Amino acid sequence: MLKHFLNPPNWFTSASMFCSFYSILLATGAVGAEPNFYRAAWMLVFAGVFDMLDGRVARLTGTGSPFGIQLDSLADIVSFGIAPAVLIYTWALADLGPLGLGISFFFFLCGAFRLARFNLAADGTKSSFSTGLTITMAGGTVASLVMASAANDLSGSEIAGFASALTLALSLLMVSRLRFFEWSALRLRPRTMFGLAVGIALVLVVSMRFRYASAFLAIAGIYLTVSMAWNVVLLFRKEARQAGEDLLGIDLQSVLPEEEPESEGDQQLAAVEIRRDR
Repeated sequence: MLKHFLNPPNWFTSASMFCSFYSILLATGAVGAEPNFYRAAWMLVFAGVFDMLDGRVARLTGTGSPFGIQLDSLADIVSFGIAPAVLIYTWALADLGPLGLGISFFFFLCGAFRLARFNLAADGTKSSFSTGLTITMAGGTVASLVMASAANDLSGSEIAGFASALTLALSLLMVSRLRFFEWSALRLRPRTMFGLAVGIALVLVVSMRFRYASAFLAIAGIYLTVSMAWNVVLLFRKEARQAGEDLLGIDLQSVLPEEEPESEGDQQLAAVEIRRDR
């Protein structure tokens, strides 16, 4: 067991777990005179940073292990399942009584199901998309909502209805069959540069118009909006492929590109990459 404690990637995974644990303490008021939701949300942001770094460290040092994979999965359910559920409940949903408790638990439950489905389906291959919203992104969106609201002096009780709807939507998206972009698959290509520039501009406008903490919520909103729009495109493209032509009689089979299979080298690299994005 000592070798696992001394394995560098596990240090970052452990740091992520500590941040989420401390976030729960801050959200419940166990640390300090009263709950500090702003700091609790920030701790979840740090948890996400450490969760992102542990995979990079594993690749750079070549110290990835099956133990690390299991530890990372357990850390995710704490950092982006339990901790965000506690945060959104104590911040906004507690006043709703049993309904708020049920919504918070439903978020945690869907996150657990999302991870279980991913672990069963993981085969070491690399993909540009994930099936269902990742638990990391769902938990980060909850944290960004609390952070932006607290930074702009907006209490949870004032937007309890919106917080409930967003939490339910994120929960359902996690267990859905919709496809979401993987951040690790983002490549700076000519066709993506314009969209990226527009996204960065929107984030800067939000940061200047409101407080900088709102930028995280803007990023999450852009990501979800683009992903949902892309799913609509995929739906029409699938129907077009099945039909072979659109309503104008254009042969779409010759227009729409086929998905390119990964090369053997890409698959080997993905296998070494110890599944980081969920």
